[in-house]
Amino acid sequence: MAESGEKDACLAKFRVKCENLTADEFAEKWHKYDRDGNGYIEGSELEFFFRDFIDIESDECLQKAIATYMKIYDENNDNRIEMMELAEIMKPEQNFLLLFRSKEAPRTSKEFYDIWLKYDADRDGFIDKSELKNFLRDLSKVELSDEKLQTYTDAMIKLFDVDKDNKLSFKEMLKLVPVKENIFLQFEKKVKVSNEEFKRVFQHYDKDKNNVISGDELTAFLKDLVILHADSGPMVESTLARCAKDILTMVDKNNDQMISENELKMFLGVTSDDA
Repeated sequence: MAESGEKDACLAKFRVKCENLTADEFAEKWHKYDRDGNGYIEGSELEFFFRDFIDIESDECLQKAIATYMKIYDENNDNRIEMMELAEIMKPEQNFLLLFRSKEAPRTSKEFYDIWLKYDADRDGFIDKSELKNFLRDLSKVELSDEKLQTYTDAMIKLFDVDKDNKLSFKEMLKLVPVKENIFLQFEKKVKVSNEEFKRVFQHYDKDKNNVISGDELTAFLKDLVILHADSGPMVESTLARCAKDILTMVDKNNDQMISENELKMFLGVTSDDA
């Protein structure tokens, strides 16, 4: 009973702080608290968020608040706040990010990918921001006025187009998929793949140099990338196999059991300018 009361008090305080928060203001808040731009509020950023946003001053109150709020909102228990978790906390205007988690919206990575392909014709992992409005319309499957949709589109651009290159990446937009259905989240948390690492491992499996590898080799390919990042902790074979199977299910439209270099780079969030 006490825990329920504490949760209600937390929610009430956030409602007061976030009343009438617009989609654009939410984007500004996100970038303010995600100081290093890695897509999470974590470590010292968490303390800054609670001190600054909720006006907590004493260290004792700060630690208690962090423990309480994280218990409520940290959906996957990784001790950091993701963008969609912050949307749950802040409740921006009409909860615009959560429109993409409605029961009508895509619930799985595969459903998301099928919509993405309509706009990423060359499968390089990016869509032009001029196409974002229609992409979001397809993704939300909710009736929105053009004016409202444009407002949300502008907020998405502010959230995701950090380097101002007028492109939105598959990896970033995939964060709209619910955590429990996002097959790439567990892999990404363990492994940050550089372009150089990706090329080296891919070329090992691409024996005939035609820029594709077979589905049978995909699990071994992912395992080799994990081994390169041994300090990130182990990853069970079944998780890698499931990830490989799900990637292939999404990509292999002609059932030839092959995946291209570009498609795989897109799923792993590898870009050409990675160090």
